[in-house]
Amino acid sequence: MSESEPSPPRDSPSSPPAKEKDPDSARNPGAGCIIMIVALLSLGFLVSFGVWNLFKLDRELSKFTEPEARPTPVPDLEANAAAINVLNSKIETFKTDQGNKRDASITLTPEEINLAIAAFDQFGELRKTFSVKSITKDQIHIDISFPLRGSPTKGDFRYLNGTMIATPELAGGEIILIVDRVDVPGKTVPDGFLGQLSPYRVTERYLKEETLGPWMKKLTGLSLADGALTLTIKTESEPPGAQPKKVEAGHLIRAGVLLGAVLLGLIAVAILASKRGKQVS
Repeated sequence: MSESEPSPPRDSPSSPPAKEKDPDSARNPGAGCIIMIVALLSLGFLVSFGVWNLFKLDRELSKFTEPEARPTPVPDLEANAAAINVLNSKIETFKTDQGNKRDASITLTPEEINLAIAAFDQFGELRKTFSVKSITKDQIHIDISFPLRGSPTKGDFRYLNGTMIATPELAGGEIILIVDRVDVPGKTVPDGFLGQLSPYRVTERYLKEETLGPWMKKLTGLSLADGALTLTIKTESEPPGAQPKKVEAGHLIRAGVLLGAVLLGLIAVAILASKRGKQVS
């Protein structure tokens, strides 16, 4: 019997196993560039759009505002000394009734509201910008001179000088004004601007004031009559708890959100295209 070459063991592999392709090694070289280009272009568009809107806003404001303030009247305190005494007496009675856990109410005329703004330090920010002109059974008419940011390049102000017609309400411990319109002689204030102005949170600044804040949060009622506004605190009633609706964001913010969503969508498409490129490879 002749000797033959030994055959290789049956269990030894005849050839090395094929290596699985590493998915991370098959990258689409253009995917990263696409994402970067899309992101930069979208960012540039957002910035340009924002700057354009600022200038557009300035042009729109100039149609119904003025470059100079028209200060609202402030009562002379010395000439109204007797009226201030009456006002102080009303306030003390209101505070005493409320402090003794009794139902309390205070009725104020336009003149008394304006005297309070002129006499009390807490209301200093309202002087020359906010003056109650008249009160009807449905609405309150207020002379205003509100500063608004003007040109984005000059950093100046425009002034909304006119008469605000609004309905006061209680909400979340505040007295807010639901603005119906603003009358500016010879000009029209657009609804879009009014939508951002209303509700006007005239007393928001006093929520943390140590005297006015706790007192406002106890108010349970507000009513109007011809020539007067009445605030009440009823011991068996709960103050309105609803928070004032937030002012709607302007067109610039809405556009920014929309464009941001578009940007994310484009990036998602680019990433998806990159993944498909890997699979094809």
